[in-house]
Amino acid sequence: MASLTSKSLWFAGLLAAASLWSGLAQAGIVIQGSRVVYPAKDREVTVKMTNIGEQPSLVQAWVDKGNEKLTADKADGPFLITPPITRVEARKGQSLRLVYTGDDAASKKQETVFWLNILDVPPLPKDQDANFLQVAVRSRLKIFYRPDGLPGNPNQAAESLSWSVVPAGNGYAIRARNNAAFHVSLASIQLTAGGKIHSVGKDEVKMVAPGASVDFPLSTLTAQPGAGAKVDYQWVTDYGALNQHESTL
Repeated sequence: MASLTSKSLWFAGLLAAASLWSGLAQAGIVIQGSRVVYPAKDREVTVKMTNIGEQPSLVQAWVDKGNEKLTADKADGPFLITPPITRVEARKGQSLRLVYTGDDAASKKQETVFWLNILDVPPLPKDQDANFLQVAVRSRLKIFYRPDGLPGNPNQAAESLSWSVVPAGNGYAIRARNNAAFHVSLASIQLTAGGKIHSVGKDEVKMVAPGASVDFPLSTLTAQPGAGAKVDYQWVTDYGALNQHESTL
């Protein structure tokens, strides 16, 4: 379950302004996979979409470096997308071709993350006399740009995380340090200490970049754990599956 998010956006700019509608438009575009892995050796990768709705959809796609507020006309991601705008008929599929165009910000020693945005715009209602609300749905998927020859296995990177408990404000947090060259997308974290389980809030769990440390608050922990404390955590693989591992502090 990676990191895939959806936001309702007003139909604007290139795709025209929204009006009022008595109902809410439903997104019809389904994206295959929850993340995109782009090996540096590949000339391009494809992202497959399917329109599961009963009406055609207009789709616009662009890549950014992490600023979700950027629109397609200001996209700063180093990728060429073909086609950048396309109509996907009802019950039909369409593939987007992504070609990496080069970026000095992309490291050759570790993965770099970019974000693929896919904006799904439903059609106007046939009854133009009715009031309607035109709503577009944007999905954001992580693109992991992966240089050749990185040490280790990306699907085992999470097992090399090192854990410690550190003071945080008036309480404590559990710190994860990523010692691998690959990003680790965590899905859940639990600390077992003194016979009690302390869980990191679902909204607090996030990705840990290569060489970085992230502190996750533990609201129920009131003292440093003693010997024997362990961490159970889940992470997302390249294929969108959840793996689980246990580590000691």
